[in-house]
Amino acid sequence: MECKYTKSGYEILHDPRLNKGTGFTDNERDMYGLHGLLPCQVENIQKQIFRVNEQVDHFNDPINKYVYLIQLLDNNQTLFFRTIMDNPVKYFPLIYTPTVGEACQKFGHIFRRPRGLYISIKDKNKIREILENWNVKDVRFTVVTDGGRILGLGDLRNKWYGYSNRKLALYSMCRN
Repeated sequence: MECKYTKSGYEILHDPRLNKGTGFTDNERDMYGLHGLLPCQVENIQKQIFRVNEQVDHFNDPINKYVYLIQLLDNNQTLFFRTIMDNPVKYFPLIYTPTVGEACQKFGHIFRRPRGLYISIKDKNKIREILENWNVKDVRFTVVTDGGRILGLGDLRNKWYGYSNRKLALYSMCRN
């Protein structure tokens, strides 16, 4: 079996685009050096989705469910998108309207990691350089906003970040 990643097992687990969590097979664990970095149990995607559903259901407040789901997105994109698409009626209101409005307002308290770029008017002569700072070269979609009047909340200034990223997540799900 040929190795398709040039990253170490540790790096794979920290790349949300590559991480499959407990979904890595024993052969993949051998190939990528993942033994000892994951629990021994190999789980199919349905078992992982079941586990995510159980964890989400332990939270009472939608904002806490939102934070959990965004943390999942930051760790394992495949599992995040499969979970959302498995039950869109349950999850769309949590990752988008109405919960994303509260998430935008609490942006400074729930921010975990960058998932996009900020380009301010002060940067108008450095846009190319800023775009080159993004580590993903194969960009398929972008969402651009000035942060004004999002969700009827008024000018969110730099707190629009969550809104744009969740809109991008919805576009990505519709694409698949």
